[in-house]
Amino acid sequence: MVATTGGHQASMSNNAVELYGGAITTVVPAGFLDASSLREVPDTQEVYVNSRRDADKFGDGLATNESIIVDLLETVDKADLREAWKFHVDDLTELNGTSQWETLQEDTVQQGTKLTGLVVEVANKWGKQDLAQTVVVGVALIRLPQFDTDAVISINVPLTEEEASQARNNEVPARCRAVYRLLQEMVDRFVVVDASLFA
Repeated sequence: MVATTGGHQASMSNNAVELYGGAITTVVPAGFLDASSLREVPDTQEVYVNSRRDADKFGDGLATNESIIVDLLETVDKADLREAWKFHVDDLTELNGTSQWETLQEDTVQQGTKLTGLVVEVANKWGKQDLAQTVVVGVALIRLPQFDTDAVISINVPLTEEEASQARNNEVPARCRAVYRLLQEMVDRFVVVDASLFA
């Protein structure tokens, strides 16, 4: 069954979702759970966690430990799209306890307003260096200048040892390519339905 929303069609493995009480629509993968049903989530965020089991077969290349955050943030004072994207990536990696990251892939989806990329970082779990883990983060920036807002979509992918080795050699692991396809579809299907959200 193919889900549809706002005239857009969702792919077979991704479901159309309403964010922020229906004010924004996009897609998330089947088997991902709205984290607000488990814990408190900041008002500016929508968070989805992978609730799949190893035995589940979705055929989209994802595993069982990815998470998605959509965050509505005040526009950063950077006219250049790439500089604004890098600012938000710095912010995200800092939250993961690191300031070191490298770009694996980057694409301007729409000149001036939409950019997607994959970055690799070594994140310190719970701020502890002995629990450091290599993580790839898919990061999309959607600039909404009419609302003075930057929408940032991030998909966190904790890597296996084999995937981490590939990423260290500037290779994009297959699962990360799947995440990047998801990120691009989320951007493509991202629609503001109700502008009063930003009032």
